[in-house]
Amino acid sequence: MKKGLNKGFKDSNIISKEQKEILDYLTVDFLTPNKIASIRKTSVQAVYKSIKKLEKKGIVKKIGQNAWRQIKPPFSLGTMVEKPTTNLHALQINFPILRGQIEGSDWTIKERLNHWLPKYKNLSILGGLTLKNNNNKSLTVFAKTRNIENLNEIYNLAFKIRTYIGHFFKNQGVVLDIFNCQVKNLNIATEDKQAEGMISKGEKFELDLKKKSEKIFEKDNINAKAWLDGSPFKFTTESNDMEWKRAYLGMPFTIRDMVSLLHQTNKEVNYLAVNINSHIPAIVKLGDNADLLGVQVKRMGDNLEKFTEVTQLPKPKKPKQYGLTEAEMKKLREM
Repeated sequence: MKKGLNKGFKDSNIISKEQKEILDYLTVDFLTPNKIASIRKTSVQAVYKSIKKLEKKGIVKKIGQNAWRQIKPPFSLGTMVEKPTTNLHALQINFPILRGQIEGSDWTIKERLNHWLPKYKNLSILGGLTLKNNNNKSLTVFAKTRNIENLNEIYNLAFKIRTYIGHFFKNQGVVLDIFNCQVKNLNIATEDKQAEGMISKGEKFELDLKKKSEKIFEKDNINAKAWLDGSPFKFTTESNDMEWKRAYLGMPFTIRDMVSLLHQTNKEVNYLAVNINSHIPAIVKLGDNADLLGVQVKRMGDNLEKFTEVTQLPKPKKPKQYGLTEAEMKKLREM
C-alpha cells in the first residue's frame, strides 16, 4: 500500500471487499442475512459476524427486524483499482523579496525580456522545484508535476515549500515575505478512462465557475474555473479550484449514497403502507364499535332519567312551629 493512500480516511472506515458486498446486499438490495448467506454460499453466522463488524465501525445501524441502514460511507480496499488517477501540475507560488540580493553562478537564463532577465534554478527537494528570480523583486517557485492520492497533499506541499524556501534564502542573506506569498496557479487533473475518445486531440471545453478558488494562503486570489481537455491524460477533467475538485471526486460516493437512501426510503414507505393497510380493517371495526357504544350509553342515560322520575321522593312539608297551624300563627301575629 502506498504511503498516504488512506490519508483523509479513518481506519474505522476501511472495510474489506467481502464486507463491502455484504453492505451493498443489506443497504442497497435490502436482503436478509439468510438470503445473503444463500447467495454467498456461506453460513448465516458468518454473515452476522460481518454485519457486527460493520456496526462496530459505525457504518450501519439496525433499524428493524432484518433491516439495516448505512449511516456513513466506507472506504473499501476492494475498490482501489477503480480509484481515478489525479495529477497536480503547474503549482506556482510567488514570494515578494523584502531584503537582499539573490546571487550565484548556478542560475541560468532561459528567456530574455525587454527590461530584465529572469534567472532559473532547479532544486531536487520536495519532489522537484524550479526557482525563478524576478529581477530580485520577487521569487516564483514551480513544483514539479506529480500524481497525488488526495487533495490534502496540495496543502501539505504548499506549506512545506513556503517553510523550506524561507529558510533556504535566509541562510543566503535574502529575506522573503513568506506571510504574503501567493499561489498564482495550480492545475488539478483527474483521468477518466471511461470517457476516452469523447474528446479530440487539441479540444478544450472550459467553464467559468464564477467564484474565487479555494485559498491555500491568505493572499491567494485566483478566479476559479474547470475544463476538459486531453492533457495530461487522454480525457482529463481539470480545475484550479480544490472545492470543485473535491466535489467532483466525491460525486460517485454521493450518488451511491443517494441511491442507497432512496432504496431505503422506498422500503420504509412500502413497510408503512403494508402496516397501514393491515390496520385499516381494525380501525373501521373500532369505529363501528364506538358507534354501538354511543348507542348503549344513550340508552343507559334514558333509563337512568326514567328511574330518577319513578323514585323521586315527595317534597317534604314545613314543620309546624310551636305546635300551631299556619292559620293559628297568622291570628297570633294579627293580635
